[in-house]
Amino acid sequence: MDKTALIAETGRCVACGLCLPHCPTYRKTQSEADSPRGRILMTQAVAQGVLPANERYAEHMDLCLTCRACESVCPNQVNYGKVADEARAMIRGTQPMPRMLRLATWLFERPRLMRFGGGLLRLAHKFGLKHGPQVSQQYRWQDSYPAESAQGEVALFLGCVTNAIDAETLASAIYVLNRLGYTVHVPSSQGCCGGLHRQAGDRTGAEALEANNQAAFSRYGDLPILSVASGCGARLAEYLPKRAQDINVFLSQAQGWDRAKVQPLPAKVVVQEPCTLRNALDAKGSQQVVLKRIPSLEVVALPGNAQCCGGAGSYVLTQPEMANRLRDDKIIAYQTIESDYLVTANIGCAMHLASGFNRAGEAVQIMHPVVLLARQMGFTGEI
Repeated sequence: MDKTALIAETGRCVACGLCLPHCPTYRKTQSEADSPRGRILMTQAVAQGVLPANERYAEHMDLCLTCRACESVCPNQVNYGKVADEARAMIRGTQPMPRMLRLATWLFERPRLMRFGGGLLRLAHKFGLKHGPQVSQQYRWQDSYPAESAQGEVALFLGCVTNAIDAETLASAIYVLNRLGYTVHVPSSQGCCGGLHRQAGDRTGAEALEANNQAAFSRYGDLPILSVASGCGARLAEYLPKRAQDINVFLSQAQGWDRAKVQPLPAKVVVQEPCTLRNALDAKGSQQVVLKRIPSLEVVALPGNAQCCGGAGSYVLTQPEMANRLRDDKIIAYQTIESDYLVTANIGCAMHLASGFNRAGEAVQIMHPVVLLARQMGFTGEI
């Protein structure tokens, strides 16, 4: 989006204010500059050269989670997500990227190094490390996982953090898809979705990663590209819109359930809905549909699901205070419900929430919906 297009997009905002009560940062600060319409007006002025892309402007844009809750209520359907991406790209033109973000983007471009780090962290936990994210076992991915009597084929996006920290979710997805009759392809040349780079304002880096994934998945024609992390899925949908799907959406519409054997689970599960699933992918309720495939399982939504948990990609690195304030709301909401599991479809949300519960001294089982489903279908870790 060039500046002319950006000015045109920001000009579509009529400053009606319907977005204000849905914006997490505005609700916390009550500052117009930290609201969607305030940020849109500032971005328009910067694009027009009326205001400079200075530190003060950057502070208000950096405080934005890009949760896109504002988009869901905007009467003019302003694409706030793209406005925010372009605003941060303009900021990078005048200000260097913060050191923490530079390190994160550098690391995300090196999936093998991330997997190595994940392996070291898993080993450290075995020797007594109590802090840091829990790491599942890692897998050597095959190019293809054929299903018996296959009725269809899909491609699987691995992601960066998920592949390094939570490969169990990826393996669970393959297991469930195979049992439903879908052959799963895993291109080895895929890489980071580019989401963190876009959020950091690194347009060049993001475009390079996007091009790499477009090439990696092109060999599979028009097959659906499934993502188990809604944050990655939201970014993939920006440049592979006809193919990218969240695993929950796909499974909620998939065939083959008549052949699947799902064991009952007399338990209660609370569903946290990531902003990227709810707002960016417009897939509200898809996790619940998948979980209801498990007999005897009671499924309830976490109160306040419309508000971001504060995970939001690199937000936990750049805005830890606000990220923790928003997470505290989620923890308080969860504490009002007695349950056995907390599920969420985004690795960033899961890690952020797990850190909060750990600090609060609470042992909460947090997992992806597909992991719980796979276990009830007989998954024991082998694919």
